[in-house]
This record gives sequence, C-alpha cells and structure tokens, in this order.
Amino acid sequence: MTTTRYPPANFRPVRNTSGTMSAPTRGLIPHVQVGNGSLFGWFDNPRSQASSHLWLSKTGTFEQYVPFDKKAWAQADGNRFWISVECEGLDSEDYTSVQIQRLGELYAWGMREFGWPAQITDSPDGRGIGTHRMGGRPWGGHSCPGTIRADRRDKILATALNAGPSEPSRNASEDDRRAGYTTMPTLSTGDRGPAVIELQKALNSVFLNETTAGDLAPLAPDGVYGTMTTSRVASCQRFATPWFGPIDADGICGPDTWRKIGFILGGMNK
Repeated sequence: MTTTRYPPANFRPVRNTSGTMSAPTRGLIPHVQVGNGSLFGWFDNPRSQASSHLWLSKTGTFEQYVPFDKKAWAQADGNRFWISVECEGLDSEDYTSVQIQRLGELYAWGMREFGWPAQITDSPDGRGIGTHRMGGRPWGGHSCPGTIRADRRDKILATALNAGPSEPSRNASEDDRRAGYTTMPTLSTGDRGPAVIELQKALNSVFLNETTAGDLAPLAPDGVYGTMTTSRVASCQRFATPWFGPIDADGICGPDTWRKIGFILGGMNK
C-alpha cells in the first residue's frame, strides 16, 4: 500500500495506532460516532484505546488520524484489513446528505487507489462497504452503525459509482448551480476539504473576468479556507448582479452566499 493519506482530509495524527495494514485492504467500514465534534482529542488519548483512520463531520469535513498503512483501533480483529471512518452523529440519526456524498467520494477514491470492489458486504472476510456489526464478537460485538445508516450503503455505493474519475470533490452541474448549491455546508476560515475546493473553483468562475485580466489572482483550489478565500467570499457577498444583490460581507459562505453563487453562475450559463 503506497497511498497513506486521503487528499481532502485535514491530517491530524494521533498516538492510538500500532502495526501495519494488510495489503490490499478489503474495503471501508463507516462507523457511527454516537456524538458530535472532532474525535482528535479522544483518539490521541492512550487511555481511550480507540481510533479510526478518518472522521467525517455532518458538514462534510474530513479529518485523518491514522495513515492508511497503519492499523487504527476501530474494530478489533478487523483492524488490519479495513479502512475505518467515524461519522459524526447518533445511530438513531440518518446521515446528512453531504455525508452520503463525501462517503461516496471516499469510496470512489478507494476503488481507484486500493481496488475496492463496487459492492456491499456483510462478511468480515468479504470486500466492499461493510459495517462494524458484521464482525460480531471478534469485532467487539457492536451494533454500529445502526440500521438506519447500515441501510444507506446502497446510496453511498451509488454515489461512488457516479463520482468523477479525477478527484473526490463534487463538480456541480449547471442544474446544481441554478439551484443555488442548496446542499452545500456552511464554510468559514479554517475549514478544509472537498467542499472548500468546490467553493474555490466556483469563486474563480464568478470572478473569471477579473482573474483573466490580471486584476485578481485566481484562488488555488487547495481545499483550505484561508485569508484569500475569505476575502474572495466577502467580495462576492458585496458584488451586486442582475440576479442577486449585496448581502452581509462577513466572509462566511453560508446558505445565502451559496445561493448567490448559484444565481451568478446559473446566469452566466444561460
């Protein structure tokens, strides 16, 4: 296994890891966090005796805690064979729509990088998208991720099969732009991930004339919501168009700002 990091994830290595992964890995195990907020502190605490390779927030942000060539402490006897991702929320809650999208993008990336098959599995000796509970007692005897989320694996796989071949970030279609990016998360300074990449590309399109003329430097689509991205968002918020007037220029890309970007790009493509 040569690929050790997921490119859209913010890498935050933790101490809770040991040993090496089997190559090739068998697939992906989406876990349910049974809580909210980053798991970095808990997984970096040796007393917890737990970790996962990745964590996915409800708003679609990834953190990576363990490189893919190292074992995470996520499913006992299954640790050596499976990539694990903890997903924010409760087992009584469904995934958010953006979590489904990001899990599909992650799985599509794993299909390309690791040769994961396009299938769901309920066997610890199988390959594909599995569950923690399929391992039974050797995997800790857990019910994770709960029935609601376990039953969403078909949607995750369908998303993976529809994901673009070049990168794991969703490229908005013209219809998505006209709809105003209604499913995108609120983003602000310090955020990272594929949603930020999509925002940066959209802003480059909004300000295409200015960047082409050299008045503005185009944003590097690096997935990091830094000072330039914040400034460009604020400029877009102040920017009055025939389709959308100025809004509060706070540099935070929330629903109104996403909607405005959608109106501008939809108008450009009419």
